[in-house]
Amino acid sequence: MKLWMAWIALLLLVPLSPMSAAAPAPAAAPVAAAEAQIRSTVARWYEELGKKEDGRPYLLTAPGFIDASPHYLHVNNGSRALGPRLYTSLAATALKFDYDLDGLRADAAFARVQVWERGYFYAWAAGTTYERGMATTFVLERQADGRWLILAHQSDSIGIPPNKVTDPMPDLRSLWEAREGKEPGGDSPPG
Repeated sequence: MKLWMAWIALLLLVPLSPMSAAAPAPAAAPVAAAEAQIRSTVARWYEELGKKEDGRPYLLTAPGFIDASPHYLHVNNGSRALGPRLYTSLAATALKFDYDLDGLRADAAFARVQVWERGYFYAWAAGTTYERGMATTFVLERQADGRWLILAHQSDSIGIPPNKVTDPMPDLRSLWEAREGKEPGGDSPPG
């Protein structure tokens, strides 16, 4: 049901986007300021996700927020009590995280942002870095006080298209060893 409502919100933006492209030249300064605020909100969202338990991404959400792909789940341990959190966002799970804004459309009240997320991981047994990618869509709503807050969010884990592959891959061995507590130069995993 939530996914359905997210797509309805996205479809509502489609008729609005041509109007913003036909705006007169004097409106360019407010549009640039709005785009900067939108980019800032998206950047803060990823910062909060990266903090895991200490992060507060819901401070950046609008009333009626639709999260079609939550950034964490609770493990079903068979108890009535919630199981431990399992983080699903690349910002929280990757050794190194990066993102690119692929598209941004905005009008006076709503904005749609397409983001390509990149998460880099290290495979100890293979001795190599690999990446995972996600295509994410945000719908933002301008509030009465001028802030842009996230109204809907959806991430889709997809295969990485050839034009999005990172080449060369960063070497994350030292970062992995520092996080896992492994001595540099050792041959066995920690434990």
